[in-house]
Amino acid sequence: MRILAFALIALGLPAQQTQSSTYVFDLNGRRSDWTQARSGEGASSETVRDVNGRRVPVEQVQEKILRNEGGVRVVERITKRFDPNGRPLPPEKTVIESTTRADGSGTESVTTYRGDLNGNLQLSERAATQLRKAGDTVTRETSVERAGISGSLEAVERRVSQETVTKTTSEKDETVYSRDSNGRFAEAGRRIVKAATINGQVREQTDEYESVTTGRLQLARTSVATTLKTPDGGERKEVDVYGPAAPGRAVSADGKLQLRERQHFTSRQSADGATVQVFAVQRPNLGAKAGLGPVQTISETVSRTTPAR
Repeated sequence: MRILAFALIALGLPAQQTQSSTYVFDLNGRRSDWTQARSGEGASSETVRDVNGRRVPVEQVQEKILRNEGGVRVVERITKRFDPNGRPLPPEKTVIESTTRADGSGTESVTTYRGDLNGNLQLSERAATQLRKAGDTVTRETSVERAGISGSLEAVERRVSQETVTKTTSEKDETVYSRDSNGRFAEAGRRIVKAATINGQVREQTDEYESVTTGRLQLARTSVATTLKTPDGGERKEVDVYGPAAPGRAVSADGKLQLRERQHFTSRQSADGATVQVFAVQRPNLGAKAGLGPVQTISETVSRTTPAR
């Protein structure tokens, strides 16, 4: 959204800004104000209401395009964060440089500088990605370096992913390799996401694997999401989340994942043109009673987009 706002300005199109308010619900269904966010024209900000009812800043982000020509795009992002009392924390600067070639391949470099106690920016992390495209498949290889004790960058992580997208299906398989105490890279995690669209309904399954004491990867979490359009033009999404054990229940002896919760996401347009998004959950009943408990609304976000002034 933030980069899109810059693109609209560059093209001479009218820029827009979005304002959203998020409310949370207690166990009795009472709604209370929580966060507010604004974005547009290359900037975004977020505030939260603290325990005393005061609205304090959480984060402010400013982006600008330094270059966008000849297949090269350079974006600078300045992030300012705040502590729970609204006092500013050291800033962070990120420089994103990407190149795109005619064959669809390219590179991306993300360099992060973090502020010290005096506010001086120091090189903290760099992630370099090589992108290759062959037919419907895109392969990405990313190397992550972080500043060590000496202050110089050291390779700490590698990520390799393959993503294949067709008209009705997609599949992404990403493996993360972390550096161990001996300096060798070993598998630390894997994430496989498969999606398919059938009769206007999207079904997506995400399997996440984590390294165990044997050094092998083991299935740790699975989520199955179903998304469909509603007659009023909105959208409804249900996500079943599986893990080693449901809350209040023992881990299965055979290691089979259990349903931990069912998440409900709904989106609709209100009469005044705002977008209303509601998040609710169902969790397994405790005790011997099987099945899921009642739906509990967790939050509601109301967003409005208007032309920038």
